[in-house]
Amino acid sequence: MLLQIDHSTRYRYREPVGLTPHVLRLVPRAAPGRHLLRSELEISPEATVRWNLDLEENILGIATFPSETDHLEIKSSLVVEQRITNPFDFLLDERALRLPFSYNERERSLLRPYHREENSAPDAVLTEWLSPFLAGESPFSLKVLTAINGQIPALFRYTPRHEPGVRPVSATLAMGEGTCRDFAHLMMESSRALGVAARYVSGYLCSSPGTPVEESHTHGWCELYLPGAGWRGFDPTNGILAGAHHVAVATSVLAGEIPPIEGNYCGAPGLSLSHEVMITARELLPAEEEALRP
Repeated sequence: MLLQIDHSTRYRYREPVGLTPHVLRLVPRAAPGRHLLRSELEISPEATVRWNLDLEENILGIATFPSETDHLEIKSSLVVEQRITNPFDFLLDERALRLPFSYNERERSLLRPYHREENSAPDAVLTEWLSPFLAGESPFSLKVLTAINGQIPALFRYTPRHEPGVRPVSATLAMGEGTCRDFAHLMMESSRALGVAARYVSGYLCSSPGTPVEESHTHGWCELYLPGAGWRGFDPTNGILAGAHHVAVATSVLAGEIPPIEGNYCGAPGLSLSHEVMITARELLPAEEEALRP
């Protein structure tokens, strides 16, 4: 399966301005079965891009600009091959089959940032929300986690929100609505309350052939660390495990803090005339695949 992702961002300014170094999170993370076949990046005005890895091994491009400009345009074009299409193709360690399960000493050391802070109790509202999923003794871990993941889109309404940040879990539960990052945050905190390590994921969700071709957006979900299976994606906005159409670009301990492009201009307030983003992310048809393959 081949996926094509085109991501274009344009800024216009009233007069030439200087640009701070811009952080680019546009290249997918490495993953089993996922191969980056093509990656093209165009930037206007001309920029120097240096590549590195951050603390969580996300691929970062740092773009620096030698001169002032009245515009900035960044175009990324990706073709990604997905060879693993079944998100349930994994085996849990026996110790992870039922809740609560324990991580070994090495796992606990490495996963500490992805748990709740030590000695902090879950919010009472969150505890009440989780109680129906934990009926019975020693419930099956995957059954509980997939049930929570599946109930979020069944019980909550998706509502776009453009301001940064995520709502507290208590606010999402009270309002009954949120964005993908709010739902990912709810799933992360629910999992952490059950002792399961969780992290936020930002990336793309590609459309399937035969679905209406509309403008896409970046998407947020989460990953849980399950012994034997490793990091596994859960998409609570859609109630599914992250599969072949999900392309993870970056992860973070916190939800909602990893935008694809991050930077500023140097100049007086109000010089920015416009900010436009256009994204298309879709699975290619067989004929299109043949044309792209060597």
